[in-house]
Amino acid sequence: MSDISELETAGVTSFARCGDGEHRLFSINPHIPANVALEYASMLQNCASQLMLDAAMGEGERHIAWAAFYMGEMAAAIVDDVSIRNPSLP
Repeated sequence: MSDISELETAGVTSFARCGDGEHRLFSINPHIPANVALEYASMLQNCASQLMLDAAMGEGERHIAWAAFYMGEMAAAIVDDVSIRNPSLP
């Protein structure tokens, strides 16, 4: 396996379905160092988890769950894109 500092995003993963569901509004940029991209994905997932905990505890309103949903979608797209470019990763 390559050193993670040598790996990068592929730039082929898109997310945020809109309109009829066939279109995606955003995509991951290519050639972002994998360690930087994965750190950002981790931060997004942590924020999403905190928001979902708040929602589960009855704090806030429906918008909290939607924000967590979108953050989770972004984090998954980053991880998927790094995995596509670097299939040897576990």
